[in-house]
Amino acid sequence: MPTSQNSLMTAEQIQQWVLRRLGGSFLKVELSQDELDDAIEGARRWFSARKGVKRQAYVPFYSGQTTYTLDPQIDVVLDVSFPVPSMDISLIFSPYILQDEKIPYDVFAAPSSMGLYSTYTQTMQYIDEAKRILNAEPDWRQEDRTLYIFPIPKTNGNMLLDYKSFDFTIEQLSERDHDLVKRYALAWAKRDVGRIRSRYASYPGAQGQTELDGDKLLEEAKEEMELLDKEIAWSAMPSGFLTG
Repeated sequence: MPTSQNSLMTAEQIQQWVLRRLGGSFLKVELSQDELDDAIEGARRWFSARKGVKRQAYVPFYSGQTTYTLDPQIDVVLDVSFPVPSMDISLIFSPYILQDEKIPYDVFAAPSSMGLYSTYTQTMQYIDEAKRILNAEPDWRQEDRTLYIFPIPKTNGNMLLDYKSFDFTIEQLSERDHDLVKRYALAWAKRDVGRIRSRYASYPGAQGQTELDGDKLLEEAKEEMELLDKEIAWSAMPSGFLTG
């Protein structure tokens, strides 16, 4: 069934689109339903691994607990934001004791001395190090399916996770990402058909031998997959968030 003007293709509609691109309206395309399903799933997993759908979620943390099992839909944690502590004494260790750590322009050496940017960088590094030493800025790391936060929380609260999700459907993607998945599914299907057809150079017909295009399809699939790998790498930087 054709899609409406503003809707994206479902997995089933992409499968029919793939068959049409391979000449299925007039020719036999040597793909079973399982192989068409493989093409869609292969494209979806390729997208998930190379770019993925980025989401945000609030996750509770608890006093005295440093390890948290990640939700099954979370693939990779990209960043964790913690609530601002009510008392952050790192400011008193700032070289300039500045409110909100806003550096006035006349603190640094004159530009002619070539010290402006290096002094600013050292100042910000100093402040950042003070926060870490005084535990004013919590940190985190992910190992497999576990998120570790440190130092040990002394209160309860919520942390904001930016993460790449396993859980998405093709119809949820943006127009651009949907097109990437669709084209990769076609390249995957071309590769499968090419492997089948390349086993025989030709087959007999009423008008004589008919040459098969297996090698050509394999070459096209290889080139298209390589191009899509480059295209998705470029499109992933930067990428916005799909929240929910």
